[in-house]
Amino acid sequence: MPQHSLFDITPEHILALDDEGLRLLIARLCKADLRLRGLPVSAVLYGGNQIAADGGIDVRVELSAGTEISGSSSP
Repeated sequence: MPQHSLFDITPEHILALDDEGLRLLIARLCKADLRLRGLPVSAVLYGGNQIAADGGIDVRVELSAGTEISGSSSP
């Protein structure tokens, strides 16, 4: 089955995102990955002041201690 052009993402699409759009994209990708693994999407934390001096942490995944994740769930 051919893919819809909606899913044809180019480097130019990513470069066109502003900081907030990029943060939202990363958060959504993290949630999708957790969902595929049967893990809680509530573990993905993002938001707040985009330019805060927090060491660059804009999206964070906090899973219970001992939760193992390895490899990639993307095709």
